[in-house]
Amino acid sequence: MIIILGLALTISTVDTLVNAISSLFVVDGKATFNLDKKTDYLKISKYFILILSVIAFGIASKGFDILYLFLLADLFCCAFVVTVFYSFYNKVDEKTAYVSIIIGLVAGFLMFPFPDFSKSLLVGVILSKDLFSPFIAQSLLFLSFLIATFLPAIILKIKFR
Repeated sequence: MIIILGLALTISTVDTLVNAISSLFVVDGKATFNLDKKTDYLKISKYFILILSVIAFGIASKGFDILYLFLLADLFCCAFVVTVFYSFYNKVDEKTAYVSIIIGLVAGFLMFPFPDFSKSLLVGVILSKDLFSPFIAQSLLFLSFLIATFLPAIILKIKFR
């Protein structure tokens, strides 16, 4: 019974994502991509969904721990949250919003720990783990979330002085 409920939950989530991505391409595609007027944005959205599905299948076949994948999704949320809520109350142009989110994601990914939580891209791969204090080496997940959340806020604050 639990397997059936889990499967239903997963199918419902995937269905919602497919519908949301397709509607974004069809509705906002003309304004975002500036392609030919005869462009079939529904067809483009179907190809995009297919590419995302292949990527998702590849990630799922690696056998990552589900907690690690949820933490990775939380990193995305951290990078988006400040920019999204800031744009509710202040006029933010699209380029600034994209740049702040991407910089937050990249910086967060640099500190986001590997599945064994022993190192990250920055701490342990690019730079030796010995160059960092024990606090940084042991708090990679927390620091990645912190950086991904507040770096976009700093960028937005600098832009709108």
